[in-house]
Amino acid sequence: MREIEWAPLNVPLRRRLETLCAFGWMSLFLFGELWMLFYYFYLLIFGGLLAKTFCLIYGAFIYYDRKAGTNGGRGQGVKWFRNLFCWKLFQTYFPATLHKTVDLPADRNYIFAAFPHGVLSTGCFLSFATDTTGFYKFFPGIRSRVVTLDFHLLVPLFRELCFSWGVASCSSEGITNLLTASNDPKSPTNGDGYTSNAVVLIVGGAAESLNCRPNNFQLVLKKRKGFCRIALKTGTPIVPVINFGELDLFDQPANPPGSKLRRFQEWVKATTGIAPAAFVGRGFFQYTFGLIPRRKPINTIIGEPVEVPQIDNPSKEDVAQLHERFCIELEALFEKHKSKYVENYENVKLIME
Repeated sequence: MREIEWAPLNVPLRRRLETLCAFGWMSLFLFGELWMLFYYFYLLIFGGLLAKTFCLIYGAFIYYDRKAGTNGGRGQGVKWFRNLFCWKLFQTYFPATLHKTVDLPADRNYIFAAFPHGVLSTGCFLSFATDTTGFYKFFPGIRSRVVTLDFHLLVPLFRELCFSWGVASCSSEGITNLLTASNDPKSPTNGDGYTSNAVVLIVGGAAESLNCRPNNFQLVLKKRKGFCRIALKTGTPIVPVINFGELDLFDQPANPPGSKLRRFQEWVKATTGIAPAAFVGRGFFQYTFGLIPRRKPINTIIGEPVEVPQIDNPSKEDVAQLHERFCIELEALFEKHKSKYVENYENVKLIME
């Protein structure tokens, strides 16, 4: 059994608050949806007249508003919410840093294809769903729009949090709507002063989280070509994004393909759509196990865009060629920067499955 490494008692208050915010964020994403759904139905069934009335009206509103995520959500979100002090504490906990490699003009829209997923895509959340790492200073005029599965945008209360972060639907229709939005400063959709959307798509999805462990850059990408098809149909540049450090936040037991653990994880994923990564982090007062991510730096690198021609009906060959070009650019970005952010980088390769 691994010996427990205890945290020192004499820890500055700021660091304690950072750890508390990291725990709160993990709890929100792991249990928040279930708790909010349970609380909603509890009030609907057992609540008083006012509570039941509110739940009925809110439920009707959710049904009426069920396409909000597909139609672009609530824009870039609620600025004061994206700037809450708790997000800043969460960002400095690691810390998380955004790195710009090229200028991106705000006269077009972009797909930011981000890797790796990790357990909960912490780097993408901090850099693109909050304003803590300076995205809007690096790329003026561009909105960062993280996209996610539709069911997250239907859960009572949790959906409002997602919209406040600027989250939208990752369905083909939802992404296409964001990518075909006008870049004209005079357009009503650009009344917020921004003229471009950067759609942040975590391509590997939940399946990639099953590979999450330090230095294991094993991406789920070879068969993920839908984003390339959408890029061709809309003529949208694809920007490779790598979150170095994402894999260092948690570890998990060995689960090679074919093992009992992996078969169970894949069965749960096929049944529920949720990939149950058996992750191990740290606790409040010890660093050996727990649900809190480890205090490791996250460095998000935004690469150079892969230019894409606009083709109304791209063939399989068109999609395959673009996918191959993107994979080459992604690997080149990884090789260029891995020596700065990866331990024993000489032995670490990008594996695309």
